Amino acid sequence: MKFALLGLLSSALLVSCSTKDLERCPPGTPGIIVAHAVECSHKDGKFTLPAGLYQPEAQSRKGIYYVAPERLKTTTGIIRDGDQRGGLFIANEGWQWAWVGHPAFEVVENETSILGKRGIIMPTHYKFEPFVTYKKAKN
Repeated sequence: MKFALLGLLSSALLVSCSTKDLERCPPGTPGIIVAHAVECSHKDGKFTLPAGLYQPEAQSRKGIYYVAPERLKTTTGIIRDGDQRGGLFIANEGWQWAWVGHPAFEVVENETSILGKRGIIMPTHYKFEPFVTYKKAKN
């Protein structure tokens, strides 16, 4: 009986952890403009967020993923020196994370899959300093 209960709890935990809250941004969601490139530091390295127009790529209930106008210059990891696709995550409360990954691709690919939102691979997030100054783009 203990093993059955443990198995049930474990499977419920796995399902709840794997449910992803990621979807497309509604049409007309404005982008953001970063006026100057910003070199940011995080616990595992550094990266540069380029200046330019960041387009909204995907959203969760916590905020919006904006993709950078060009790849991020990174020093993350052993073999990842160079550049990676990513951008800024701006939370509804205003805090920021940098991210690398393909959130819009994941949303589109998993709309028709058997796993649906449970199959989405979320972007890798990096808490960084300093925060990036930006303004909302006009549509």
